[in-house]
Amino acid sequence: MEFRILGALEVRARDSGPLAVGGRLQQALLAVLVAHVGRTVSVPRIVDAVWDECPPATADRQVRNMVGLLRRALSPGPRRPSPIRTDGPGYLLAADGVRVDAREFTARVDAAARAGADGAPLLREALDLWRGPALDGLPGRALATIAAGLEEQRMAALERLFELELATGRHERIIPELIGLVGATPLRDGLVRHLLTALLRSGRRAEGLAAYRRYAADLARELGLDPSPELRCLQQELLGSGAPNPAPPREPAASRRPAASVQRTLPRPAQLPWESPAFVGREAQLRAIGRHLVGPGGPGGRAPAPGAIALVTGAPGAGKSALALRWAHRTRDRFPDGQLFTDLHGWSSTGPQHPHAVLGSFLRALGVPAEDVPARLDETAALYRSTLAGRRVLIVLDNALDAAQVRPLLPGAGGCAVLVTSRERLTGLVVREGAQRIELAEFSPDEGRALVRRVLGAERVEAREQAVARLLDACGHLPLAVALAAARLRDRPHHDLTDFAAELAGNRLDVLSADGDDRSACLRTAFSFSYRALDGPARRLLGLLATSPAVDLSAPVAEVLGGLERGSGARILRRLADVHLLTEHRADTYRFHDLLRLFATEQGTRQESRRSRRLCLERWYAWCLHHACTATRTLVPGRPHVALPPPPRDLGTVTFADPAQALRWCDEQRANLLATAAHAFEHEDDDVAWKLPSLLWPYLHRTGPHAERLAVSRTAVAAARRLDDPLALGLSLNDQGHAWGSAGDLPQARRHYEQALELVRAAGDRAVEALVLASLGVSHFNCADYAGAADHFERALRLLAADGPGAARWTVLLCETNLASSLLMLGRAEEAQALAERLLAPEIRRLGGVPECSLLNVVGMARYAAGRPEEALVHLERSLAVGRTITGYVDQRANSLTALAAAQQALGRGADALRSWEEALAIYRELPAHYRDAAVGLLTSLGFTPPTPPSPGHEHAARRPAPVPAPVPAAGPGSANGDGTTDSAQP
Repeated sequence: MEFRILGALEVRARDSGPLAVGGRLQQALLAVLVAHVGRTVSVPRIVDAVWDECPPATADRQVRNMVGLLRRALSPGPRRPSPIRTDGPGYLLAADGVRVDAREFTARVDAAARAGADGAPLLREALDLWRGPALDGLPGRALATIAAGLEEQRMAALERLFELELATGRHERIIPELIGLVGATPLRDGLVRHLLTALLRSGRRAEGLAAYRRYAADLARELGLDPSPELRCLQQELLGSGAPNPAPPREPAASRRPAASVQRTLPRPAQLPWESPAFVGREAQLRAIGRHLVGPGGPGGRAPAPGAIALVTGAPGAGKSALALRWAHRTRDRFPDGQLFTDLHGWSSTGPQHPHAVLGSFLRALGVPAEDVPARLDETAALYRSTLAGRRVLIVLDNALDAAQVRPLLPGAGGCAVLVTSRERLTGLVVREGAQRIELAEFSPDEGRALVRRVLGAERVEAREQAVARLLDACGHLPLAVALAAARLRDRPHHDLTDFAAELAGNRLDVLSADGDDRSACLRTAFSFSYRALDGPARRLLGLLATSPAVDLSAPVAEVLGGLERGSGARILRRLADVHLLTEHRADTYRFHDLLRLFATEQGTRQESRRSRRLCLERWYAWCLHHACTATRTLVPGRPHVALPPPPRDLGTVTFADPAQALRWCDEQRANLLATAAHAFEHEDDDVAWKLPSLLWPYLHRTGPHAERLAVSRTAVAAARRLDDPLALGLSLNDQGHAWGSAGDLPQARRHYEQALELVRAAGDRAVEALVLASLGVSHFNCADYAGAADHFERALRLLAADGPGAARWTVLLCETNLASSLLMLGRAEEAQALAERLLAPEIRRLGGVPECSLLNVVGMARYAAGRPEEALVHLERSLAVGRTITGYVDQRANSLTALAAAQQALGRGADALRSWEEALAIYRELPAHYRDAAVGLLTSLGFTPPTPPSPGHEHAARRPAPVPAPVPAAGPGSANGDGTTDSAQP
């Protein structure tokens, strides 16, 4: 079977004429496979070629369908497979048994190169394979790039052919061909040079001069350049008099040594593009580039360090190119032999430049004639390094795709400096070539404000700092977004900054695009190039991550949301981070930039059906709920929990080895869990919106600010109200009461507990009713109503006793622990001590944590109240030791420290008492007043005076023993915490 792309796409069977291969989309797909015969083409690359920049949501499926149709159309027979095969992430056209004209063309050109001076006939055979423009009639940027590469090979073969013809004296024969080709490609330096040479040697000077003048005029008009030195020499020869000197046939360029070209006097290229006048900031990054690229020594300032390569990486729109150009313009005087610049188009619609084409361009800029540029990449790279040897040239390689594209463009010896920009991290370039990576993040607030002032003028932004701050926040401080927003405002001189910032809060990606047809100045376009570089699984995961509530994206999160096999999430996340679509927030955990998340959400919404996204969200909800439930059971064994449906089978089960591991999981997933609760409420998934906060409450109470707890509890209460579920509402109001109590608003806390009690009593759930009674007991305790507190704890215990022994063991322990504290505060120290010592059974000590800490404190305070400070000290030191191992519950440590200070003072250890008290006082200052009042009130009634630092000369005063307190009616400290314990346990 024969495939032809050197002209219109054509497929021919061996025994018949052309085969029909479907419509334009199938032809585009086949053309890509033919152009890469023998090599796998990934599905994303096929999608780009077929649909350009606007693929449908079903593009991957359509590719599979079209491949099936093409296989049937191209199958040679029932027993012979189609040449199109599936291979890993894509498809390939098998090279065996097929003829491809482009491959034959390359083979014949290579054979001509091996034939040296006798290669002209082989080149003509190769060129005869062309039937017209490559891939004629097939539109699209990707196919145009393929066609342009093939056309460049054709032109190189033509130039080589004419070079051989001139070398063997056949100048007159080739003039008609050259005239036609120069007319079609008037700026092709090599063809013009060959035409002028042929006309000169044929004695047709006037025609040669006319051709030169046309070329010089076209070059000046189109590119603003002058003809090369060699063409100017030809012009002088054409202007000369006498018979033309045909010159003896010369050895073809391919057989000449590269060193012959290096001996020329080389020009000084100055290829740096225009630098934006709006560049601001980035001084630290500019210094980092300078430190690496410029070393000490050398005339005229500092010379580049040997082998110096700086690599600027960052997200799309981070300003990598602008930074590189700013540094290059600042330091161009330090490179007296010139500056080379190229946009490698690694991330663009035109496709990446081939290193050979870039090397040819650089060599011509350095004065090497086009015919002296070898056809092989390795030879061209060697000539490039030889040409740069001993020179000080700055080479800026912008927008690199990967390390393989950059390596051939690196100079050899020291003296030159290379500055590379890329969205990829190019780790290989760092490891092998020693490149120094400079990561470019978003603007700082000062840099963002400076850019807005630079574009809009200081007068327009004066006294509008808040509006500017909102604008920068809406742009995510991304330099391209800030520049686009400022440009929009500059073009709207009568628009208010505040109004525009509000407009940005809508669809930011629509607002942050440039007017007109400059697609490069558009955030979607900038982001799309990175997106299109991903394979199918990475694209899908990116969309699912963006449309989920998750904030901190780790491997387990990715595997749950993407339905991935265990171990594959980390690899895809690293790939997304490598192209800067995600940012590593902490080790192995990633986050979106706000604008990139908007873009990825658009892609995910387009590529995934609503049902698919919903199933993904439900898996995520189940994962969060069941993990939170397991974590809470580990942190507070026996605490009543909300009922959950069984998890999906593929989620598996989770266990935590100990409370520390459960706490680590909660800490790692905190942002995700809170965002998920808010997302569930916003989308009216109310069963999740109240259950998740309820499950998390024992953890949230340990850590985090009061405002966060109040916000989470409000979400849960509002969701339970929408569900019209009395039990759910009662539990949520109970949790909200704890939030108000820990914030110091005791009346609000009491009102919420009373509302909760009425609801759960009506629902008939005695275990939850006992839990709420315990909360009311804490409320009375915190208001110094210790009799009311004891009454509520005893009522809760009687209620639970009706369900038999072993019922709600955690709530029973909670109430008995708090009852012991209440009895102590009522002056019933012996009863409190007896109850606490009974509760300090071996199983409680094994449990450790909050209950043990509270009970040890009660026993210690009872011993202190009984006038036995030595015994009190033993229990209080144990209480403090246990308290220091608990995350959160800082009020418990403060209470233990206060009681310890009293016991130490009573024993005459004034310095120790002062240290304990000062540590306790530092904790109390961060808590509402009632935390300190209960503990200190009891101890002062027993004769304790909070110590103060001794005045100079009276150090002995701190060591004076306090009188041992007599057993008077008093009680122990209680803490108003959301655990429902007076010291530190919570319902």
